[in-house]
Amino acid sequence: METFKGKTALITGASSGIGEEMARQLAVSGCNLILVARRTERMLALKSTLPSVSVSVITADLSDPLAPQYVFDEVRRRGLRVDMLINNAGFGLQKPLLAVDQLGMVDVNVRSLLALTQLFAVPMAQRGEGWVLNVSSVSAWFPIPGMATYAASKACVLHLSRALHEEWKSAGIAVTALCPGGTRTEFSSIARARMDPDLEKAMMPAEVVAAAGLKALAQGKAVVVPGALYRMMVALVRVLPASWVTRLAGKVMGRHH
Repeated sequence: METFKGKTALITGASSGIGEEMARQLAVSGCNLILVARRTERMLALKSTLPSVSVSVITADLSDPLAPQYVFDEVRRRGLRVDMLINNAGFGLQKPLLAVDQLGMVDVNVRSLLALTQLFAVPMAQRGEGWVLNVSSVSAWFPIPGMATYAASKACVLHLSRALHEEWKSAGIAVTALCPGGTRTEFSSIARARMDPDLEKAMMPAEVVAAAGLKALAQGKAVVVPGALYRMMVALVRVLPASWVTRLAGKVMGRHH
């Protein structure tokens, strides 16, 4: 990842999982970091293991609609420049929509991502160079009964990223959507109260997923789906009837009854 040497990346959701792995891999490549998450202690602990690059920590809860502007203003106040924005923060619930309020999920997965992307893309466009990596999901291709809001939010991220990939080419900004399937992170254990054994077997290491996303971003790809199994799943969506896809997704992922 020579592309990112000497650059500065802002990573949301950087205290664990894919975000933490991206921070480690970028640091090895000589990329400076701005870590954004709710858990200050976790970010400071990560920072202590990355002595070779400049690492800044900003504590923010992206479920707060005011948080993206706060993060942007704090970056400017500290005199930092963001060359690369990695919108990794997100969460999911395996709950029927009638059972629990899910607007907070939309605030984190969509609203904050869009706000941060708009804010940081303006100076990128002014410089004529920038990178945006949005973490979507294989779920973006599947309407999932039982996880309807999560899947819909990730579909929004995927479509937004694809459109901006084309829209911002002339501005010198590369936009990539990373669409992982099951990944071994804290997120997966929180999203699912009980991990299905078959799904557990298909889960990928966070470091592999992170590496795939960063490589695709450096190569200027619009979308990357790590793992042959998950690429096959996405391919099947294109040939199966939509009603089959929805029912199958509900049985495998949503477990709605």
